[in-house]
Amino acid sequence: MRTILLFLFISLFNLGYSQSKHYVCISPNVALNSTIKDPENLFGVTVEVGKYVGTTSLGIVSGFYSLRSDSVYSEFIVTVPISNQVPLSVSTGLGWFYVQKEITMEYDINYVFQLKDKLSLIVTFNNQSAFGVTSQSLCVGLNKDF
Repeated sequence: MRTILLFLFISLFNLGYSQSKHYVCISPNVALNSTIKDPENLFGVTVEVGKYVGTTSLGIVSGFYSLRSDSVYSEFIVTVPISNQVPLSVSTGLGWFYVQKEITMEYDINYVFQLKDKLSLIVTFNNQSAFGVTSQSLCVGLNKDF
């Protein structure tokens, strides 16, 4: 799976710099199905890098599902806008938890708040499935285009 993710990452940046912009997004998240009494599983963080191809974005996400060191994962993610008038988009991703050796799938609804020309805030409701369960989280990411 690592080889596949590395291949997708290299392919992503070989699409050509003249086609579209690249982006990087840092997103802390809060698990909606975890309690405040379980802070280790309540918070997580991801970093996404990718490329816009037309109105679609293709990216690689790496992060920690929780604050535990064994929860690191990476995903290939595709984000498609719902309409041109509303800053809503949907994402789907497929990835791999490294320590547990488990596949993860992700489905997101994203809302974009434009802060500056190449800087935006993205609020995401996330469903992620792995280990036979589905969990939900709320992410607030800072996205920079370049």
